[in-house]
Amino acid sequence: MIDLFCDWFEGTWENKVQAFSQPSKFAMVRLIHTKVPGTDYMYYGEQAYNFSLSRPYRQFIVEAFEENGRIILKNYDFDKVKYQCLANLDQIKYDEGLTYKEHCDMIVVYDPNENQFVGSLDGCKCLVPYKGKETFVQNEAILKEDSYRVVDKGYLVGTTTQVWGGRYGHFEFQKTPL
Repeated sequence: MIDLFCDWFEGTWENKVQAFSQPSKFAMVRLIHTKVPGTDYMYYGEQAYNFSLSRPYRQFIVEAFEENGRIILKNYDFDKVKYQCLANLDQIKYDEGLTYKEHCDMIVVYDPNENQFVGSLDGCKCLVPYKGKETFVQNEAILKEDSYRVVDKGYLVGTTTQVWGGRYGHFEFQKTPL
């Protein structure tokens, strides 16, 4: 199951159709998931507005594991400047420069009836600083062979006040051809 997930997950994604049809709600964004050289299931990712692809607003490293019929995506913190715009990916190493982000694992399950993977963060303890305030992340994702729907939201700790992230629903990405 993990091989199918990774095959679908890896690639370049864009929400061009959504951005053009709802420009007041969704900017055009490019999302890249690329396998880290020399690893089995570790991926580097970047998200950037189409008008500033050289300045990603989100970078991440995740590692996929299969456990009890679920895919667990472990998140890591790292030196984002060093790898920006897919630079130096061959230098990503487990034992140097990666810090596991506790409580930030995404739990993904396969739904055979819909032929899709569905995932979300495990709980509300994934903390992210935002403009000098502590927030927690909630997210949802649906991955199919050629589409990826995802929404990330940040809330002030101890409240239900959303301070960052999607306010109009999921970003709807389509995989771009190779």
